[in-house]
Amino acid sequence: MPLARDTEAWRTAAEASTYRDEVERYLREHPDGAFHDRELADALMGTGWADGNATDRDYADTMYLHDQLDELVRSGVVEARNVPTTRVDDPSIPDGTDYVTYFAHAGD
Repeated sequence: MPLARDTEAWRTAAEASTYRDEVERYLREHPDGAFHDRELADALMGTGWADGNATDRDYADTMYLHDQLDELVRSGVVEARNVPTTRVDDPSIPDGTDYVTYFAHAGD
């Protein structure tokens, strides 16, 4: 059921948070690196990919972050490259994947 925009519930609700500003800032502060979505989720959202303790919530948060990254790529703020997993040594990348998408700040 849709929520009418003139209801108190809508008017008093907090704006939905995004991680676009945080992602852009993080990538700008690390200009020599490119990061995949799980690395960014660990750094910005406190997920548990790096230590092997990812939860179902971490999966959901990372998918949400990936959507934010896609928007930043479309807007030209972030650059994305699909890197073959045979060229990457990272245990947080799932087995059986052919490539992983890395993200970097597109520069000025």
